[in-house]
Amino acid sequence: MELTNDDIAEEWRRRSRRAGLARVMRDSQPAELNPRVTDATRLILADYLDAVSRRTGRPVRSALEVGCGIGRLTPTIADHAEQVVALDMTSEMLDAAAATCAGLGNIEFHQYPAARLPWGQSRFDVGVCIWVLMHVLAEDELAKICHALSQSTRHLVLIEYEQAAIPVGRYSRLRSLDDYLRLLPGVELVEQHTLDYGGDRSFAALLEFPQGR
Repeated sequence: MELTNDDIAEEWRRRSRRAGLARVMRDSQPAELNPRVTDATRLILADYLDAVSRRTGRPVRSALEVGCGIGRLTPTIADHAEQVVALDMTSEMLDAAAATCAGLGNIEFHQYPAARLPWGQSRFDVGVCIWVLMHVLAEDELAKICHALSQSTRHLVLIEYEQAAIPVGRYSRLRSLDDYLRLLPGVELVEQHTLDYGGDRSFAALLEFPQGR
């Protein structure tokens, strides 16, 4: 039976009741790998945000995080941007993210679907979407989200699994960077890295949309 968005949201509510990083990491991933994966991802995210600043010739003023989860990466974004808008599909994850980011005054949290962007007709300096689009199962919805991101952000930090040592579950789809690029016509691939986490291979890409600067 095909999963609906309501099914996926309920899965994330269920995951929100776990402890620590297990709330957002794969069931099949060894628990001891979770902190190392998160730390490595924070480093490359910080590097890409610095690259956006260099390309624009100024500090990053605004950042949009799509699928913030429990906020494990949100403080890194907040360290590199003057203002952050963090979105997620469930209130439970947003509550956890707000707790993670307590004391940081430059973050707004909203329960808001990515397919309904642009956010207030704004265009953010950078969007951040890390291991989120793999959970969009319907290809037509993925196309809508990619179009929305292209209209709402000038740059995009995109990290997704390409290959998993242990098969992913029914709530995930593995896609290549080329699969996403086909849904983002005219986008420029600024930087690309391959990440190998415990046998799982992900791509990390920094993209710039036309007239992005």
